[in-house]
Amino acid sequence: MEMLKQVRWLDKQRLDIAVRTLLGVGAGYALSALMTASLSLALPMARAEAVMTATMLAFLAYVALIIWAYAANSVWRLTGVWAVLAAALWLAMAWGERA
Repeated sequence: MEMLKQVRWLDKQRLDIAVRTLLGVGAGYALSALMTASLSLALPMARAEAVMTATMLAFLAYVALIIWAYAANSVWRLTGVWAVLAAALWLAMAWGERA
């Protein structure tokens, strides 16, 4: 019984996995949505074809982002890189709307 009391349910490893899961699922979805929006504006095709192509590429990007979330050495570095990537995609989307 004492052994059960000593086991902590929220240790460093579990917290790291939870943060990586939230980053992979939540931020990965946001980044893939930003990529879809910016690519659909930037691709030199008919509008419907550009949206379909960007959407299909976003599925691949979403899977890659989830894998990247678990493969990264540091959660903080991953968050920083994804923040810069999100800002670049946001600017590309804003620039694409004005063009």
